[in-house]
Amino acid sequence: MLTRIAIADDHPIVLLGTRVVVEAGGRHRVVAEAHSAEQLLSCLASEPVDLVVTDFSMPGGSRSDGHAMLQALCRNHPDVPVILVTMITNATSLHMALRSGVRGLVHKGSGVDNVREAVDVVLAGRLYLDPVLAPCLQEAGRERSLSVLSPKELEVLRLYVSGPSITEIAAQLRRTVSTISRQRLSAMRKLGISNDAELFAYAFEEKLGTPHGSVALGH
Repeated sequence: MLTRIAIADDHPIVLLGTRVVVEAGGRHRVVAEAHSAEQLLSCLASEPVDLVVTDFSMPGGSRSDGHAMLQALCRNHPDVPVILVTMITNATSLHMALRSGVRGLVHKGSGVDNVREAVDVVLAGRLYLDPVLAPCLQEAGRERSLSVLSPKELEVLRLYVSGPSITEIAAQLRRTVSTISRQRLSAMRKLGISNDAELFAYAFEEKLGTPHGSVALGH
């Protein structure tokens, strides 16, 4: 069965290009196109999709602000992953997008292969971060030093972002599951990180456990 995808951008030529890239290979089908945030949300209300690929800021409507649009998308359709294709390089905005629930960040200046990879990675349940945006994300990460963590918290964090579940980490380190969970949450709190998506983004920035542009989600 073909993956059903909705795409959105206020520039028709970009929308056309996105469709061509997404449908190349015959595994995905674009079932909805939108030119504004309001139109995208309206489409999703009537057309079930498996993935959204959208621009950040599109003019018109009460949700022309990109953050408001992303929050509405992730709140109203929590089971539909979102890939953001944007020219934004501001670290704060990118981290806010991740905190909203975005699962993929692609820079518009990147090649079409990055878009294809992002679609495949996100549909597989992982977070995709465009290598072009890594230096931008690091701007916010520099102030969150790993030195604030205890040795045990750092050990847990390194393992967690590399793939093992909390239960597997507990068995490996010979600690209880509740202890591992507490140490992970304590480390995230000290770093000012509120969810797994932002944690994996931070790990990517700091090369904490996974050196690649995509990391597994779902612990």
